[in-house]
Amino acid sequence: MLNVYKQIITACFLVCSVPAFTQTVPGIEQEQWGGEAIIQTVDTKYSNESAVILFEKRRIEFVDEKEDLVAYKTFHTRIHINDDKGIESYNKIYLPVSDNGDIVDIKARTILPGGNVITLDKKNIKDLKEDDQLYKIFAMEGLVKGCEVEYYYTYKTDASFFGRDVLQRSFPVLDAQVEVVSPTRLIFETKGYNQVNASVDTILGTKRFVTTRQQNIPGAQDEKYSTYTANLKRVEYKLSYNTSNKGSGRLFTWNELAKRAYSIYATYSEKELKKVDGLINSNGWKNSGNEASVVIAVENYLKKNISTREDIGDANAENLEWVIKNKISSHRGIVRLYGAIFKQLAVNHEFVLCGSRDDFAADKSFENWNNCDNQVIYFPKLKKFIAPTLIEFRYPLIHPLWVASNGVFCKGTMIGNFATAIADIRPIQGEDYVQSGNNIEAKIKLNKTLDTLIVNSRQLYSGYSSVYYRTSFNFTSEDRQKQILKELVKFGTSSEQVVSSKIENKEMENFQDNKPFILDMVVNASELVEKAGNKILVKVGEIIGPQAEMYQEKPRQFDMDVNYPHALERTIEFTIPEGYKVKNLNDLVINKVYKENDEVTMGFESSYTQEGNIIKVHVMEQYRKIHYPLAQYEDFKKIINASADFNKVTLVLEAN
Repeated sequence: MLNVYKQIITACFLVCSVPAFTQTVPGIEQEQWGGEAIIQTVDTKYSNESAVILFEKRRIEFVDEKEDLVAYKTFHTRIHINDDKGIESYNKIYLPVSDNGDIVDIKARTILPGGNVITLDKKNIKDLKEDDQLYKIFAMEGLVKGCEVEYYYTYKTDASFFGRDVLQRSFPVLDAQVEVVSPTRLIFETKGYNQVNASVDTILGTKRFVTTRQQNIPGAQDEKYSTYTANLKRVEYKLSYNTSNKGSGRLFTWNELAKRAYSIYATYSEKELKKVDGLINSNGWKNSGNEASVVIAVENYLKKNISTREDIGDANAENLEWVIKNKISSHRGIVRLYGAIFKQLAVNHEFVLCGSRDDFAADKSFENWNNCDNQVIYFPKLKKFIAPTLIEFRYPLIHPLWVASNGVFCKGTMIGNFATAIADIRPIQGEDYVQSGNNIEAKIKLNKTLDTLIVNSRQLYSGYSSVYYRTSFNFTSEDRQKQILKELVKFGTSSEQVVSSKIENKEMENFQDNKPFILDMVVNASELVEKAGNKILVKVGEIIGPQAEMYQEKPRQFDMDVNYPHALERTIEFTIPEGYKVKNLNDLVINKVYKENDEVTMGFESSYTQEGNIIKVHVMEQYRKIHYPLAQYEDFKKIINASADFNKVTLVLEAN
C-alpha cells in the first residue's frame, strides 16, 4: 500500500521548513574497502553456518544541495562463505536503487583462499526492474568454499525523514552498523527493536552522526507460526527537531499525522457533499439508529460498484464528484468517499492508520510514520472496523494481520471553529475466537464391497476462515473456482470421485450475519481404505484434512503467532459394517490442553462414543489468542502436533 506519510509529506515539507545552505555543502563520506584483501579468521563455532556476515555497514547521509535536501545511501558488506548454500546465496547480488542517474559508486570483489582477488567489471552490472523497483544486478565470479565476498554501493535519493534498517539476517552478522548523518541543525532520533543497542549522537564539524552498532547477531530462521520480519533486530529513525526553526517544537508527532490525515479524509467541498447526498438518496441509505446496517449497506455498495486501486495516477481519483460518476477511485479517494457518506449520515467514525504485526507497526513512543501504511475506519458506537481499501473483507472483518497492532486513531475534535483531530495510539481489537471456524460434519461408511469409504460431508467456514473461499467464488474466473472446488473436495478425502457437491452462502453479504461458507459433498474415497489380510484399515483421521506439524532442529527463537483466533470443531459418524468390530478405538482419544488462570487458551481434544454400530467422534481444536509467548512453545507444539497425530489415526476393523 501507498504509505500514508507519502500522501501528506509535501505539506510537511512546508511546515518543517528545512532550509538549504548551498554555501556550506559538505562532501559525502566516500566508502573504502573493509581491510586487507586476505581471508579473515572466523570462529569455529560458525563452521556449520553456510555463510557468516563479517560486517554490514549502512549510512544515510542528508546533504543540502541548492534548494533541496537530498540523501545519499551507502551499503557495505563482507561475507565469509562456508559451503554450497552460501555460494548460492551470494553468487548474484541485487542492489535496490532509485534511478540510474543517481548511482555514485558500485564496487565488488571476490577474495579467494589462495590470495587472488577478482574485482567486478562494471560493464557486467545489469538493470532489473520488478514491481516498480529498479535493481542493479551482477554476478560474483569465482566463488568457492572458504572465499569472501565484499561489495558496497552509494546512491542518491530523495530525502525521507523516516526510515528503518533491519540488522538481522538468516546468517550470523558479526558486526552491524547504521549511521544517520545530517547537517547539525537536523536532529534525528533512533530506536532499536528486539534488543538492539542504543545509538550514540555525535557532532563532528558541520555534521551530526547518530550511530547504532550491534555485534554478534545470531542468524534467524523463519519459523512456523511466527511473525518473522517483526522479530528481527532493527533500528528505526526519524527527524524530530530542526534547530533552525526557532520554536517549532518536535516534528512529525502522532498528533501531526492525525491532523493531516483528518484534513485529507474528512475535508470536502460543497460540490462533493452535494454529490454524496445524491448517492445516499438514490440508495435509500438512512441512519435510523441501526448503524451496523448502514455501515454494511454502504460498504457492500462501494465494494461492488467502485473499482479501487492504489496505482491510479489521475488526480481526479480522489475527487468525490469524479469518483461517483466514473466509479473508479484511488485508495485515498475511496477513504474520503466513505468518510463523506458517514458524515452525511451522522454515523460516528474515526479514521485509523496502522501497520501490520507481521512486519512493522506503529509505536506509541516513536513516531515513525512509515509504519502506518494501512487505512481502517472505526465506529466507536459499534466498536467495530471496516477496511475500505480491501475488497475481500466485509464488516466487521479487516485484515487479520492488522489486528493486535497499534493503530493511530484520528479522533475528531474542535479547536474554536476549526475541525481537526488528535492521535490516540492503541491496539486494534479483533473479533472473538468463536467467530472464526473451520468445521466439518461428516458421516462415513464403507460401500458393499468394503473397499471404498462413502464420505457425506459438510465443510463450514466462518469468519476469517471463510474469507479466501468467499472472495474466490465471487471475484475469480470460473476455471479458478473449479480448481478451488476440487481442492476443497480433496481436503479430507484425498479423492476426486465426487458423487455430488454444492456450495452454500458464497455471497459476500453473508459476512454480516457470519453465515458460514459451506461445501456440501458426497465423495467415494477408495484412498481412505486399505485391506491387510482379513483386516480393513479405515483412515478416519484424514477426514479432518492435512495438518501442520512442528519440528525443528535448532532451539525456537521467536514467540508464536496465529493468523487470527479460531476454533475448529469436527464431528465424524462412522458406521461399522455388519460382522466387524473396531480394534483400536482408543486411538481416537487425544487430550492436549493449555490453560492460563484455569481458562483454556489453546487445545486439541478428541473423543468418541459408541451407539450400536455407530462410532461418533468429536474433535475440538482451538486457539483463543493471537499471541503465545516463547515460554509456552513446548505446549503449543504439542497441541499443533496433536492435530497431526489425529490425522494419522487409522481404525483397524476385524471380523467378529
